[in-house]
Amino acid sequence: MNSPIVIPDLNNLGAQEAFLQMAADWALVTSTGRPVEVTRDLRRAIAVFDNGVAIIARGMRHTVEVKSVLDRARHAGVGMRHYREADVPLLLAIYDRFDTQGGQASRGTLDLDRQRDLARLFDEAAQQRASDIHIRVLPTHAEVKIRVNGRMRPMGSIAPEIGQAMIRAAFAVASGQGATGTDSTFQQGALGARSGLLPPTVEMVRLQYSPTSEQRGALVMRLKYIGTSSDIDVDALGYAPEQVADLRNMRLKTNGMYIFAGKVSSGKTTTLQRCLNAMYAEKRGEITIYAAEDPKELELDGAIQAQISAGLDAVEAFRTAMKAALRSDPNVIVLGEIRAPELAEMALEAAKTGHALWSTVHAGSALGILNRLINLGVDREDLKDPRTVGGLIYQRLVGVICPDCRVDFPRAVADGLLEGELAVRFARLSGQRLTDLHVRGPGCARCQSGLVGRTVVAETIRPDAALLEIYMDRSRLEAEKYWLLPREKGGLGGVPVLHHALAKVGAAIADINETQEEVDLPETYEREFAHLTDRLRHDISVLRQGAPTRGFGRG
Repeated sequence: MNSPIVIPDLNNLGAQEAFLQMAADWALVTSTGRPVEVTRDLRRAIAVFDNGVAIIARGMRHTVEVKSVLDRARHAGVGMRHYREADVPLLLAIYDRFDTQGGQASRGTLDLDRQRDLARLFDEAAQQRASDIHIRVLPTHAEVKIRVNGRMRPMGSIAPEIGQAMIRAAFAVASGQGATGTDSTFQQGALGARSGLLPPTVEMVRLQYSPTSEQRGALVMRLKYIGTSSDIDVDALGYAPEQVADLRNMRLKTNGMYIFAGKVSSGKTTTLQRCLNAMYAEKRGEITIYAAEDPKELELDGAIQAQISAGLDAVEAFRTAMKAALRSDPNVIVLGEIRAPELAEMALEAAKTGHALWSTVHAGSALGILNRLINLGVDREDLKDPRTVGGLIYQRLVGVICPDCRVDFPRAVADGLLEGELAVRFARLSGQRLTDLHVRGPGCARCQSGLVGRTVVAETIRPDAALLEIYMDRSRLEAEKYWLLPREKGGLGGVPVLHHALAKVGAAIADINETQEEVDLPETYEREFAHLTDRLRHDISVLRQGAPTRGFGRG
């Protein structure tokens, strides 16, 4: 015990495994039943051995909690000799191996093999710029899939017990509800850099676990890649020129609500981030931005980004943050998502008191944002003022087909990749020859399964008083007609997201099959938006003559 001890830097799996073997004969004084027994939460922060070796979670060395444990160890007669920082997985592995009670902890353990499996999976997914990883445990195996460019791809299968162990391993080092859950309960959580599992390009992984039959489960892991506040190019995301102009005009103002809508993984956060950073740059840093998110996802230049405490009720936490925002001299307030009546009320109050409020909601169209706010309890009268409702943006993402392996309509019909009736219908609608229209190909050296990235299809509205009054006092249908009516006829000259998507299909950017799945049917366009057909053909021509396709890239 008195011989010199050389503790390696514990910054890789090999060093961690070597340390566990080195410590095989030591006693863990902070384990169950020992003199310095620590709580479950503190097991993620510190482990102290009887020979004076302390393993401490990175960044926790000088916290009050860790200092208290070290003081208790000294009072118990432990002469502290060595301190080493490590990631949380190693601490949990220490307690799993050295706890005097023995046995497995339900959610607090992580063996290093599963840690290695997860790290390898994250690395492989990140190399392909996947947006999500799915692990689903079945009776005979666990299937692993990733989503790339919006499409699921198999990654192989593993033994069911390994799959379930990987799920437990992810939650063992996660922040959020998963830290104390079980296999039979729904779980949420997040993995950050301190987990030690993420590759350099990934900032965070959000976890959603759902229990399934026979005590098995399914885990979906959403990857958030490291962004930069210097990226302000909104125009490059794939918006149409008139939509780019709408977004630019929205950024001019520092009052009113500007709300993005779209389904999960529709790129709302990316667009919101670029809009806000572009605004900050365009105004030469002469404005202040205050952001409240849970968890933090936006990288905002010059912003105060409030930490939402996981220990508080979510609504109460946001209420506290919003009160702080209003006392912090902001020009712009950012609310990560409006998902409860109290948050909708706070957002409206911020806009009515002269601030710009940017946020997101889940809605199925730009006008649907108004309906969502009403459902959340916002008074219709408050939504009649265009100084309050400044901008409504709805977007989705569709794949960009590879120009090297794409398949033209006649061949696609012959190969069973496209219905003949649909091919003829869209050719007639778009005014294009069948041979000039294409669907996604089989994949080649340049692409991922026939796709080279994703691009926005969207609709944007800058409401005026007439639109809001028609919507609130008459009907949504009449409001939509007014929005879509050309300006020369007294309307706002808007176009629906289906128009934008079909224009990209006609320009051989997007696939008609995916457009039907993700947006709507061409027959819907013929039935409801036939008056826009000439504009559709014009927009297709402009896109065909324009710059190379830009968008979100893979993910």
